[in-house]
Amino acid sequence: MATTDGIDGGNGVVLRPAVAGDAERWLEMLHDPDHLRFASPAFVTLPAEVDALAERVATSATTWSGGGPGTLVVVAAEAPQVFLGDISWRWSTGERLAVADLGYGVHPDARGRGLARRAIVALTRWLLAPDGRGLARVQLDHSTENLASCRVALAAGFEQEGIRRGYLPLRDPDGSVRRHDVCLHGTVTPP
Repeated sequence: MATTDGIDGGNGVVLRPAVAGDAERWLEMLHDPDHLRFASPAFVTLPAEVDALAERVATSATTWSGGGPGTLVVVAAEAPQVFLGDISWRWSTGERLAVADLGYGVHPDARGRGLARRAIVALTRWLLAPDGRGLARVQLDHSTENLASCRVALAAGFEQEGIRRGYLPLRDPDGSVRRHDVCLHGTVTPP
């Protein structure tokens, strides 16, 4: 259920606009080696310190209140003040086609609990629901080397649809940048 405070997934997770208190754990997640390797395209400049997240925090609240694409924080329903990850959506090819692309990240100490799957399910239900955004399709992609994200997408009800060759420039552990093949997943029905 969506409110002005966010989305209660009904599955133990709540997606809500970011607050200043999320910044420290958000920064930790953004600089985690696995997140660096698979989540942030190489052309995205990552914040170096907590204060640099202030704009992201403000934008999260603004985009949610305006009903537009943006980033929400993932928290447990029983501990809504503890940042566990983030999930975002953007227009795939513009608003007219009503197709959203998802992206997400999970703090290292929150991995392995089904959090990403539950967050994806909650946001996808809202995006596809007639009383939510009423979109036609939701999709996500991930590096073909990121097997965990493939399992998450499939478990969230997203079908594997194909491979985009050399699509996404990501950082390798040695600091170099390499274009990864990505696996595309999508759904047109709420999970």
